[in-house]
Amino acid sequence: MMKEMGQLRVAMMESNLQEFDLENRTYDEAYETLSHRGFEILYENRTSVLTLFQRGLYEKAVKWAPKMLATFLDPIVIAFAVHDACDLSNRDYAWLDLEGDDEIAGSAWTRNGENEVLSLAAQLLRKHLEKYLLDAYDRQTRDDMARVWDAELRLLACSVCGESSLDRKPILMDNHVIRSWVCSNCGQHVVVQSDLIKYLQGDRGNTSSE
Repeated sequence: MMKEMGQLRVAMMESNLQEFDLENRTYDEAYETLSHRGFEILYENRTSVLTLFQRGLYEKAVKWAPKMLATFLDPIVIAFAVHDACDLSNRDYAWLDLEGDDEIAGSAWTRNGENEVLSLAAQLLRKHLEKYLLDAYDRQTRDDMARVWDAELRLLACSVCGESSLDRKPILMDNHVIRSWVCSNCGQHVVVQSDLIKYLQGDRGNTSSE
């Protein structure tokens, strides 16, 4: 894990504690400092394919979300919800924005607050999924994804497992079609975000029930 993330540095740190500052430190240095102070990694995501360790954290976070939302979640969307949950919780936490080698990542750490933060993140996703989609993907990215679908281009790799096994599989939700690919290796869905946002805007009630 550290080898795969070791080239990154802390671009920004957020925490409810003032006892340490890790900005401009390497990921390895931040890892050692936080571990020494009793913190554990709650969640991590990055722009490239998740490491095996990060995939385990992602799959654990997804299990906290309502089943009907799980299909629409991805590592970036969950990261935004976990970030907010850390800030809103009563637990000691540290959030690291990491950069380096053309990579951007986020790393959430807590001290004895894992279940509370993940539960809160799931509540935020249930109530505010549209917000987190808009936070995670700007308009150009959403439009680009729709163009990829319309041009029938193939997605190169699943962001969760890294396999090039994504097949087109639209999702039908209450007579609303959400364009989507599904990874035949790990089951991860990649949705056209603009479709999902349109569905949520027209049927918010369904997103608040389990």
